[in-house]
Amino acid sequence: MTGPNTPAAQSNASPARVPALSLSLDHVGLIVPDLEAARALWSDLGFTLTRRADHTRTGPDGQRVPAGSAQHSVMLETGYIELMQITDPHAGHPLTPAMQQRFGLHILALATEDPKATHAALAARGCALSPVMDWSRPVSEDGAEGLARFQFFDTPWQASDASYLCWVRHMTPELMRPPALLTHANGAQALRGLTYEGSPASCEGWRARLASLAVDLRDGLRVVATAPSNQVLPVAIEVAFADLGELADRARRCGIEPKTVSGGLQLDLGPRSPIRIEARSAPSA
Repeated sequence: MTGPNTPAAQSNASPARVPALSLSLDHVGLIVPDLEAARALWSDLGFTLTRRADHTRTGPDGQRVPAGSAQHSVMLETGYIELMQITDPHAGHPLTPAMQQRFGLHILALATEDPKATHAALAARGCALSPVMDWSRPVSEDGAEGLARFQFFDTPWQASDASYLCWVRHMTPELMRPPALLTHANGAQALRGLTYEGSPASCEGWRARLASLAVDLRDGLRVVATAPSNQVLPVAIEVAFADLGELADRARRCGIEPKTVSGGLQLDLGPRSPIRIEARSAPSA
């Protein structure tokens, strides 16, 4: 998979049989136990979040019905981070089984300009896929009002999967990033990547699973073998910031002690948002 600023991913399969796939990292998403508690934490850390939005989907009769989930998002200049809670486990949301296994980062969403063509290319590989679906969420932000619509499809989540993979196209991109949402008190600018960790065997299995879905292991996605975990899991997201000092100060006020590492800081957000932020300095303009 390519990172947000790297060349588009290409299929590993023979070009004669499967068209090349133009994909990039669209966003990552956490399933949290308490959406309001997660929102408060990210806000205190200096992130600007979208207002709460409850997802809807188009039913078989063409009518919009509740999808059983709600979200806040951290919109960045490149990529974004979704905080989501399953609000109705009986609504048929595809991530309800994942929530029952663990909270934390689950969603790995790849951007595609043509969901139907990408779907056809993956189906030619023999991949198990959902149909292309039409979903939406209301947007009511300073500078943006309307219904954000998106098309997506997924591959059925398996208990052994480190992430739920989906492919998405935003049909109303003008509603996604009004200027007010891109200004963060901590200087957050861009989603740079995602790190998985696990045992050597589990990491190799996840690499193979990604390859079978034409997901390229390039910059932005790292699978690191670290014993003793028997299951590979997403453990960290890399985010670029204009000011690491402001982020560190805010983290301490939240009771999170930032750890200085080569190239930046690590912040373990704990049970309200089970993930580690790998904070890096954004390149100077």
